[in-house]
Amino acid sequence: MRVWVFAWLMATFVTLVVLTAFFASMVSAALQLGRAAQRFQREIGSLAADISRGAARASERSARLSGPRRRGSG
Repeated sequence: MRVWVFAWLMATFVTLVVLTAFFASMVSAALQLGRAAQRFQREIGSLAADISRGAARASERSARLSGPRRRGSG
């Protein structure tokens, strides 16, 4: 009977160690993903803002070039 208890305790201990290692690796991966997302935001954020400003300028210029629109024509 003592052998079975020892076997169950060892199986429980091994399972606990494996699960702890798994969760530690998951936390590490989540932290890496967060750092990568922050880096992406830093590198791409300014480019996206420039593109947005350029689109706004193009829209304003297009509106000026097309002139005032008349209502009720037709």
